Amino acid sequence: MAAPALSLSLSDCRVLIVDDNEFNRKSLALVIRRAGITQIAFAENGREGLAAVDRFRPDLVLLDVDMPVMNGLEMCEALRRNATHEELPVLFQTALDSDEEQVRCFEAGGSDFISKPIKPGECVARVRHQLEKRKLFNDLAAFRERVQRELSHARAMQTSLLPEDRRLAEVADRYGLTLDAHFETSSELGGDFWGIYPLGDGRLGLLMVDFAGHGITAAINTFRLHTLIDRLPMQHMAPSQWLTQLNAALNDVLPRGQFATAFFGILDLAVDTLTFAAAGSPNPVLGTPAAVRENGPDIRLLDSAGLVLGVSRRAQYVDQTYRLPRGGFLFLYSDALIECGGEVGPLGQDAVPDFVRDALARDRQHPLRPMMDSFYARTRLPLRDDLTAVWVARRA
Repeated sequence: MAAPALSLSLSDCRVLIVDDNEFNRKSLALVIRRAGITQIAFAENGREGLAAVDRFRPDLVLLDVDMPVMNGLEMCEALRRNATHEELPVLFQTALDSDEEQVRCFEAGGSDFISKPIKPGECVARVRHQLEKRKLFNDLAAFRERVQRELSHARAMQTSLLPEDRRLAEVADRYGLTLDAHFETSSELGGDFWGIYPLGDGRLGLLMVDFAGHGITAAINTFRLHTLIDRLPMQHMAPSQWLTQLNAALNDVLPRGQFATAFFGILDLAVDTLTFAAAGSPNPVLGTPAAVRENGPDIRLLDSAGLVLGVSRRAQYVDQTYRLPRGGFLFLYSDALIECGGEVGPLGQDAVPDFVRDALARDRQHPLRPMMDSFYARTRLPLRDDLTAVWVARRA
């Protein structure tokens, strides 16, 4: 007989034999002990078998079809009605090996069957097959549970890197701003990151970074980024200088082929300006009340061209300065907003100003929520990319 392709140890497996014939019970036990199974329990009918399943917690039930009190088919059907035992392998043993009998066994929920009189080789092979399949399934389920648990912890860690609602409220009150943010990853972990940094003297730093890809690799990059930010003080430094330093640091730690788009700006409330440098991020939206028109504030897409972070140590970035007086706003977002879509297609970059105008018409003070409602109404879920959106408005 050829050796099985997969031969796991079955010494820790538990098998319940349910048969009203004592000779059959002993014979089956003798056979399966040859396969290394030593934990064996017995029951004489289906009713006793159900009680034994709850008590003994077998990995496999060897079940006779014809028994008094409760036959094997009735016992198997009862097991399948219980979610706890829904996946428990049941191997029928029957003296009737007709097609009709086999169909009855499978319809009752049986996993397989062996014919009487028992052939030891066939019996061991079928028992081993069912137990090995169950062990592999349990191992896979345990692995998946562990991965899900660890991913959940990692997601909590990643979320903790982002500004908390309480922190946003404190900064908003301190600087006279309205701050709203939305963050959603396309899987358990993502590659988006954003932050807000009080710099003193009425200045506030705004950073948004989007690493290529998503999932675990992209999330690890956000942890790398967070560590670097702590080492690169923003005070007394132009956005272009700081972004250049960040790019050089990322070049040292990012694996080949990994890169990120970025926006870093400093809002200076003393002189009503926004100065920023960009590394290929989606075009930010700037709104100003200075040129109020009949249809609302002046809204424009800002130029955010620039070499993405992490591809060249020699990359240089350029500062741009715009007026951002009281009543003005800045809208930052990752590319999922313009690239993810559904049946009507993605929003696209050029449509973002009207997208913002529509949201302002629905909620002038907090337009981010209607923007997200509109986005999700037109987008197929789950998202193909991570989505971050940040609304920063100066109170009038």
